[in-house]
Parts: sequence; structure tokens; C-alpha cells
Amino acid sequence: MKKVLLFLVLFLSFNAVLKAQIVKGKLIDENSNPLSQVQLELYTPDKVYTATSSSDGSFTLNILTDVEDNNLPSDYSVSEFYPNPFNPKTRIAITLPYSEVVKAEVYNTLGQKVKDVNEIVYNAGTNYLDLELNGLPNGVYISRITIGEKYTVVKKMMLIYGSQHLVSNSPTINPETTKPTNNEISTNLDSLAATGGLIWKKTFVNLPVFTGGTLDLGNLTVERYCFGTPTVSYSGKTYNTVQVGTQCWLKENLDVGVYVPSTETGSTHSDVSDNGITEKYCYENNESNCATYGGLYDWNEAMGYITTARTQGICPTGWHIPTLAEFEALKAAVNNDGNALKEIGQGTGSGAGTNTSGFSALLAGRRSYYGYFSSLGGTTYFWSSTEDNSSIAYSLYLYGNGSSIHLYNIYKDYGFSVRCVKD
Repeated sequence: MKKVLLFLVLFLSFNAVLKAQIVKGKLIDENSNPLSQVQLELYTPDKVYTATSSSDGSFTLNILTDVEDNNLPSDYSVSEFYPNPFNPKTRIAITLPYSEVVKAEVYNTLGQKVKDVNEIVYNAGTNYLDLELNGLPNGVYISRITIGEKYTVVKKMMLIYGSQHLVSNSPTINPETTKPTNNEISTNLDSLAATGGLIWKKTFVNLPVFTGGTLDLGNLTVERYCFGTPTVSYSGKTYNTVQVGTQCWLKENLDVGVYVPSTETGSTHSDVSDNGITEKYCYENNESNCATYGGLYDWNEAMGYITTARTQGICPTGWHIPTLAEFEALKAAVNNDGNALKEIGQGTGSGAGTNTSGFSALLAGRRSYYGYFSSLGGTTYFWSSTEDNSSIAYSLYLYGNGSSIHLYNIYKDYGFSVRCVKD
């Protein structure tokens, strides 16, 4: 008897219907770049709805809200589902005054679409639409029936495996007039939270009251800079910051120190020395390249002639030369996708930068330990503060025609770019 009473309570609750609404928008950073794969949580007084932003930053959330029925025009009718509850197939009758395109979508109570029926052209008269939810878990589902993009009818149905309503053939039903749900309703939206492995959490509040079927929030800006530290002023220049996972990085290569020309020789050498002055190379001995790509430094100069890992070196106060472990964490944060670290426009083909991390790496080339320059636009290296031995240290290496990230041990006399990470 208890099971029968529970069934009656659930079944009688179907006299209310749900209205499907859509909230959409686009996530961008402070430079108007789209943010993909960001997790979104939309909070309403009753439920939390989730979505993930797509490659262009756009997102869509389906909201299901209880509303009252009104009447469809008298020459249209949509029946209730029968059987209901059902297992696993149910049918609905749709009566039309003339030919219309009909589409059906099925959602669970979290607003997630679980089934989509392609558009069907139905003739005038009574037509039957069968829905089969085989493989889905027991529970309440909501079907949204769209007629000719003019009317939307939303119906509840209940899937119960093992119920007496098991059907193998479509049932025969008589259509009955139902009430349409094309009336406008209002939904309060408490907040929208954006989170992801590559950004800080940001919560949007004071959202508009949602009236009608679709609410477009437009472009929503999620700042990529480090929380509380959008910029750093250092040695006469201003550097932007970017949060990548749990790490806070300078967004540009360092360009500090006095320019020293590089001389080509047949042997390994540095043209800089431990003289108490920060010294840098500029690609092709052209100082304008330092302004664009940052300076190139040999390892000892970058480290300030200190060999301790995680030292400040030539970085600003509160920042340091990254360790090999910190580069490994950066690599993991972007799933070993070097394109995610490269600025858009850097690299080609399978190595084209997407900059989904905001790290904005430029293919700045390098200075060889023989004193010549190479690979501008083709590769970039960043020094770590971790030694391999007294002559060799580790670096992070990106190249322009591939997406991998390499952690590479190499002679300290090479001239590489420097990125600083926050203490």
C-alpha cells in the first residue's frame, strides 16, 4: 500500500508543468580573448545549473522553472504522455490545424539535455510522437515540445523500470487539449560562478531578473591577472601578470639590464660577467628586439650569480626564477599543450598558439653559446633556476611547429628568455 500511495503522490504532482528557459553568454578575458573550458555554476533560489564554456567562450544553461498552464489556440492540442509512468517508451499526441515542424527535447531535473529528437514535419490532423528513454536512470524527466517555433509545451514524465507500464509497442491514445506554456515567467538568478584550472574563481552577481524564454548576458569578463596584483612596475617598465592554475606569472619576458653585444667565436663563451651590473643580449644585437621579445640572458646572469634554486635572480622583489618543479606544474596545468602557452599568431600548423592559458609566450629565439642568434619565430626557451650540474641547467622549451612542452637541460652559456613566478 505504501508503494501505491507514493506512486499516486508522484503521479498527481504532474498537474504542474515546467517552463524551459535558456541563459547564455560569452566569457572573455580583459583583452577580449575568449575563455574556453571554464566551468560555470548558475545559482537560482531552488537549484544550481552547470555548463562549460566552448572554444569561443560561449555557454548555454537550460533553466527549468515551475509555471502555470494557459490554453493553446483551440485548433492545436497536445496530449499528456501515455503511459506515464512508463518503461521505457511513451507516446504523446499532437493535433495541428495544418502542417508544422515539430521538435522534441528531453531534460533531466538538473536542466541537462538527455535526448534530442530531430525536427519532424507533421501533417494537419493528429500525429503521434514516441519517446524512448531506455538506458537512462529512473526519475522525472521534462519534455519540451516545440511546434513551428511558435508554441512550446513542456510536459513531465516519469521513467520507472520494472513498473507495470512496460510497453514494447507504441500505445494508442486519444489526444486531449492541453494548455500552452508560451506565457512569460520570471526567475530570480542569484549568481553565476566561473571557475577553471587556469583562472581564479569569479562570481557575477546582480544578475537581471529573467523574464521570458531566453536571457543573453552578453560578454562577461573574467580577468586573467593574478588576484590583487594585475601589474608589476619594475626597472622602469610595467609588466602584466597572469594566473595559470595555482601559479602567478609575469605575462611578458623580462627586459631589464644593460645591453651587451654578442660576439661570435668558435668556442663557448659569455659576453657578460659578474660585475654587479645586470646585462642582457638582444636578438641579432638589435635593441628593438629586446623591447618586443625581452632580453636574452645566460643562466648565471639570470640567477644573479647565485646557484640556489628558486632564487630571485634578476626578477622583481617577491618574484623568482622558476624551478624545474614549477615548470612541471605549469606543464601539467595546460595538459602538456604548448599551444596553450603560446600567444595567438605564434607558431604554425599543429604548433599554432591558442593562448588559452593567457601565458602569451613569444617565440623569441635564443643566443647560442658560440655567440650567434637563431630561431626567432621558431622556438623559445625559458631558464629555470634548477641546475643539472655546474655547467648545465634546466629550461622550458617551446617550438613553433608542434604543441609539446619540453623540459630541457642545456649549457648555462646559452642566452634564453626569463619569466618570473611569484613567491
